[in-house]
Amino acid sequence: MIDEYEGRISTPVPRILEKYRDEISEALKISISDQSIFVYEMLRYCLGWVDKTGEPVKGVPGKALRPSLCLFACESVGGRVTNAMPTAVSLELIHNFSLIHDEIQDFDEVRHHRPTLWSIWGAPKALVAGDVLRMIADRSLEAYGDIDVGTTLRQVALLTEACLDMIEGQYMDISFEGKSSVTLYQYMNMIARKTGALIRSSIHLGSIIGSSDDEVARMFRRSGQSLGYVFQIRDDILGTWGKEYLTGKPVGSDIRRKKNSLPIVYAMSESQGVAKKALKEVFSKNELEDRDVELVLEIMEDVRSMEYSQGLAEEFCDKALDTLREARLSRDAMDDFGELVHFLANREF
Repeated sequence: MIDEYEGRISTPVPRILEKYRDEISEALKISISDQSIFVYEMLRYCLGWVDKTGEPVKGVPGKALRPSLCLFACESVGGRVTNAMPTAVSLELIHNFSLIHDEIQDFDEVRHHRPTLWSIWGAPKALVAGDVLRMIADRSLEAYGDIDVGTTLRQVALLTEACLDMIEGQYMDISFEGKSSVTLYQYMNMIARKTGALIRSSIHLGSIIGSSDDEVARMFRRSGQSLGYVFQIRDDILGTWGKEYLTGKPVGSDIRRKKNSLPIVYAMSESQGVAKKALKEVFSKNELEDRDVELVLEIMEDVRSMEYSQGLAEEFCDKALDTLREARLSRDAMDDFGELVHFLANREF
């Protein structure tokens, strides 16, 4: 069990996210230098280990989804967790580097119920902190032990590919904001990059470290691609209808930001006549008022935007599971993966 957020809400999490948590946390702390330069204190704050004064804090930050997927994939195909840990650490650091920059670009002042890095120390220092974290992620890959040079180089190439996809996806997401002409195809292409790339590579890289079977690795990659869709679609649902005390964001937060999330893109594509005109007028405004958000929510309800989005998440949930079954993993491994996939498709935070 994890004590989450204000009110000390106790929420059960999948075994995969608990199994490797302590090992991941220890490896991450080793990766962050104890140098006296203050930027490292900022990174420790970003990763949830200290408060803004540098005092240690209780609780477990984040889900550590990407490193957990990497370690799970490696172990499930017969590999050693220790061999995959450098990649797992690198994945988590890259993810947090992307969050630091994303928060600045989106002017987000709160994440996980704590002030974001830039909102405390300013955008220039936060940008540098993010860059430092990205370089530490590269350095983590130098820690390989029993992995041959060929596999190491393959790891680096695939991780670089995922980073490029992720950054391209972020650019696409920013460029979509405020537009009323984004199609479902464009949206799916964007999230396959922005969110999907790192999730896909997490499970793919773990399988490569754990096994030399390229066909099995391809199954993990395809499953990870579906899992990326599951994660982001559910994230979009929470960004529109999530409970504020769990997500830290008010209902309709993505609408207020004029963010082209799946519920909004779907509503725009399905609405007709007066409703479609109203949506376009709302999203043409510089700033949205409460009544604008309420109007968009009403139109979404009329076209059943939530039902469509959740249904699509569950379709990709099934695809992720069906694909990985072809890898013929142990029953325990498939049970753990199934628990995780269903958690991601139905999570509340």
